[in-house]
Amino acid sequence: MRVTEISAYEHTLYERGYPVHESVLQFLRNFGGLRVVHPHSRVANTEDRFHFDASRAANSIDCLRVKDYSVRVGKSLCVIGQARREYMVLLMDSDGRVYAGYDQLLVKVGDSPVDAIEALCTGKRFSKVP
Repeated sequence: MRVTEISAYEHTLYERGYPVHESVLQFLRNFGGLRVVHPHSRVANTEDRFHFDASRAANSIDCLRVKDYSVRVGKSLCVIGQARREYMVLLMDSDGRVYAGYDQLLVKVGDSPVDAIEALCTGKRFSKVP
């Protein structure tokens, strides 16, 4: 199993005021820093990418936006990375569910980190969160 040093991620997330759940810590220990480039699921001969650099992602979004997303989901969310060429922030709740947001759009990516990674790689349609 992959194990990553996550103190820099923890520092950034706590400093920015995010609730750092045990699910987030465990996820980052296993996947922190991972960058995935894969064939785009809908556009031929194009690549898509996502990463799990929580510090980079946390510094790219306003904390108030994430608080709004948390209200919509009904659980506090923590930043874990970015997807879709870095225009969507990836977020995780305390149960390990993964969401993605961009402006007003919020979608559920997967019920677990494994589900989310599979969905990101395969182009599975995400369900919108009202």
